[in-house]
Amino acid sequence: MNKLTKTQREQLIAIAIGAVMVLGALWYFGVTAKQKELIATRHKTEEMDKKLHDADALMRREGEISGTLQTRTDLLAKLEGELAPDRDAYAWLINTMNTFMQMHRGVNIETYSQPEVSEDGLIPKFPYKWATFHLRGTGYYHEWGKFFSDFENTFPYFRIQSPMLSANTGPGMQPEKLSVNFDIVAPVLSSDSK
Repeated sequence: MNKLTKTQREQLIAIAIGAVMVLGALWYFGVTAKQKELIATRHKTEEMDKKLHDADALMRREGEISGTLQTRTDLLAKLEGELAPDRDAYAWLINTMNTFMQMHRGVNIETYSQPEVSEDGLIPKFPYKWATFHLRGTGYYHEWGKFFSDFENTFPYFRIQSPMLSANTGPGMQPEKLSVNFDIVAPVLSSDSK
């Protein structure tokens, strides 16, 4: 190195610095970028492996899922069979109440109204419409309590609302019995949802 001129030494140092800078730039833009790309590819591969594993596990449970779906479909069909049909909800209510009233002989339902059907009801965003029936009847206080309790336990998706008790007065009426006005709110099964 002693035999090199000052200009040659400066050129050699500049070439060495340039070579180091070029190697650094190649490393940064080439190797580091490819390492980041490789890491991203590795993460995507791991995610896809997990998705494939989950899909494989789900496919192995196909029989179980299919059985659960069938069981729940059957249960839904059974529960929908208890709902008021939209085509003749009034007749359905009378038949349902007549069957139910056989267990409650002390309560007498005298009038049933045509249903008032609406979208809004007891449960928000419920997929069925709601029918409100207005009923009036007579009976003893304790019989009405048992009737209301048994009704809501027998039909868990129906509700009795707005009961109004009053004395049973008038000619030929039994004063010890109560006259009761109340509403039954029931979900309505639309014929297009079947």
